Amino acid sequence: MRYLTQSMLIFAVILVGFLPLPGFAEQELVQKNSAEGLVLTAEERRYLQQKQQLSMCVNPDAMPIGKIEAGKNIGLSADFIHLLAEKINIPVLLITSQSWLESLQLAEQRQCDILVLAMATPERKKFLDFTDDYLSFPLAIAVSKKQKFISRIEEVLDKQLGIEKGDAYAELLHLLYPAIDLVEVESLHAGLDKVSRNQLYGMIGTLPDISYALQNQYIGELKIAGKLQQQSNLGIATRNDEPLLAGIFNKAIAQVSEQERREIINDWVVIKYESATDDSIGRVAVGVFGLIFIFLLYHYWQLRKYNDCLRCLSITDKLTNINNRLKLDQQLDDALHLAQRYQFDFSIILIDIDHFKNINDKYGHLIGDYAIKTLAQLLSHNIRQIDTLGRWGGEEFLIICPGQTADGGLLLAEKLRSIIDKHPFEHFAHLSCSFGVAAYVEGNNADILLKRADKALYKAKNQGRNQVFSSAEPPYPDD
Repeated sequence: MRYLTQSMLIFAVILVGFLPLPGFAEQELVQKNSAEGLVLTAEERRYLQQKQQLSMCVNPDAMPIGKIEAGKNIGLSADFIHLLAEKINIPVLLITSQSWLESLQLAEQRQCDILVLAMATPERKKFLDFTDDYLSFPLAIAVSKKQKFISRIEEVLDKQLGIEKGDAYAELLHLLYPAIDLVEVESLHAGLDKVSRNQLYGMIGTLPDISYALQNQYIGELKIAGKLQQQSNLGIATRNDEPLLAGIFNKAIAQVSEQERREIINDWVVIKYESATDDSIGRVAVGVFGLIFIFLLYHYWQLRKYNDCLRCLSITDKLTNINNRLKLDQQLDDALHLAQRYQFDFSIILIDIDHFKNINDKYGHLIGDYAIKTLAQLLSHNIRQIDTLGRWGGEEFLIICPGQTADGGLLLAEKLRSIIDKHPFEHFAHLSCSFGVAAYVEGNNADILLKRADKALYKAKNQGRNQVFSSAEPPYPDD
């Protein structure tokens, strides 16, 4: 059992070694072209001369990412910032803190110029700029030994999961999964202790952080039950009231070679294990475990591939290959939840093909299908990436537009109406659509919002079609 546990930890950490590190080829080229040293503008040089030294904050308890020990920073963060400081040729002073949350507060108060190995979030961008990412690690969940393997975070949204206070993914996971039951803890170790005492179902953290903790403190008690799809993408965060700083660090990061980066990562992430014995039974056990693990991994990959395929089919309209009514209902519920909880704006646009029955009667249903498919392509190519388009039913389409006010929804609808009106269709001369727009207002549920959009669409049709109308604000006067 000891060999199996040690092998699992080593395998989990080795996975990190194969993760793609962003921008290696590009950064290596920049370094070769800048062999004489860092190329700074006159303004950047003046800025550094005036500063004379920089102050930094780090996560004080997140090995192997970093740690403050006896007033000094050690770990990946220490080695990377030492390398970058050498390239910029400026000393960097450590500002000590008791927690990552305190480090973030110090950065917001402008008591430190940079945060080392930080991830960008909308909230942090209010007071920080971020360099290009130069490290990326997957998130993982640690649970007790008796719990089952977790293939997707959706499987445990009803469980209490710990996450460190100030962790970027506390904010992002709440946005991605509003129903998630996250409990903020002071540190990774505090969360793992709660998991070991069954006070939490699991603890979320980066794979190297959790692997390091399990190998050094929780052997036999906890395990890594799953690796999440989300990645923790890390870079340098700089105070945004001194915008030159981010550009300077980006230039330094561009000069970090792949070899330098790998050497630092291997020093801290690849955990070296020396066996006390060298008996053949142990080696055989490790080999058998490896074969079993590879088989299970392949079987899991196959199952996941087929499940993803079935999931995709269940939410995709067969004719147009865009979202179907089921997926639109889910997305609309999610948008309403975010709007009610975080006061986010969003609008919906209901679209109906004008005189579609005449197209079917005159040209046949195959040409009618062509009209629907072509319209779906036109709509999908002319909306934002964050918008959700789907076939609402028959010749009707629905677009859900996050962050879009009533005026923004009207502008988008008018743009789409004009594009469709001018598009040359192959089998007939002209096609137009009518549009109804409704923006979310407090107190609306899905039925009310859709009813408002439908009333606006009905008005557009009554006014001669090929029109865009927006629903009235409360109390919604009758047409």
